[in-house]
Amino acid sequence: MRILLIGGSGYVGSLLLPFLSREHDVVVFDRRPPTSGAFIRGDATDLPSLRDATKGVDVVIHCAMGSDDLDPAVGAAEAYDVNVKSVHLALLAAHENGVPHAVHISSLSVYRDLLDRTLTGDEPSDATDLYGLTKHLGEQVCAAAVREWDMTVTILRLTWPTADTDWPAWTRWGEPILHHTGDGVLVEPTAASDLAAAVLSAVDYRDGCSTFLISGDTSARRWSIAKARQLLGWEPSPRSHDAPGARGA
Repeated sequence: MRILLIGGSGYVGSLLLPFLSREHDVVVFDRRPPTSGAFIRGDATDLPSLRDATKGVDVVIHCAMGSDDLDPAVGAAEAYDVNVKSVHLALLAAHENGVPHAVHISSLSVYRDLLDRTLTGDEPSDATDLYGLTKHLGEQVCAAAVREWDMTVTILRLTWPTADTDWPAWTRWGEPILHHTGDGVLVEPTAASDLAAAVLSAVDYRDGCSTFLISGDTSARRWSIAKARQLLGWEPSPRSHDAPGARGA
């Protein structure tokens, strides 16, 4: 299967690429090249480039991420551009080229106060911060695309994806971070291999616009993965906190 991985050179895309490439013909669409594999240089907010890139593709995976610039003028514009606009344009280009299915990488950050809250995934999104709000709007774009263009989109709401070697630390910003609930329980992140397994299942799962919580946490158990277990056949692999990536935890 030929997959276009939009944002494949970013943090999440780089975690996914080695695993996806073992199973499928993956082409990265990004402004900068990945460390290996097929590559199309382009901007995720440029419709003509997306139209060209989605030709002959079977599935689009959208995992583009904006910059880390916290300046309101820059950060807000890019958050809306990447998390909302680029989702719309990618799905439009896919529709125009007859691509029947997409996987959208979203975030559990569509909810506020995550660490001290139990979620099933059926609750309405309530984030008001810039990132969570725009990720929620991106999900709404997916739902609209399914209704308007008769395609299917599987949405995965991730929690702290990290390299297997870094688990149970989250290393998005370089320095290892350990998350705990208010009462001190470690909240385990989602290892890259587990994330990739969820994405591979989502590539094959095609039922309207479907949303799943994807969490590698088996300690605090704040967020239910029952739906992913039942419909995607997915759950995180058992892991030891004594593994090399857990040193210093």
